[in-house]
Amino acid sequence: MPSRKLNVTEDEINSLFTGEWAKYGPILTIKDLVELFQAPRKTIYFWIAQGRFDGAGCRKGKRHRFLRNRIIDIYFNGKDWTS
Repeated sequence: MPSRKLNVTEDEINSLFTGEWAKYGPILTIKDLVELFQAPRKTIYFWIAQGRFDGAGCRKGKRHRFLRNRIIDIYFNGKDWTS
């Protein structure tokens, strides 16, 4: 089945992170992505290696950090933040 873009708006993304989801701040770690996407750590690293999250974060030393709203935008809307 082909994937479809949901066209999630910025307001919808922000509203997702209220209540119990408020624990996710604007900057996410690998551990946060594992919990948020309910995917194994190995899958998250595979997606990173594929370039799936390019433009949503950076790596400092061994640590990856991602902008929450951008990564959600990429994941659900397929937006390209690299240009």
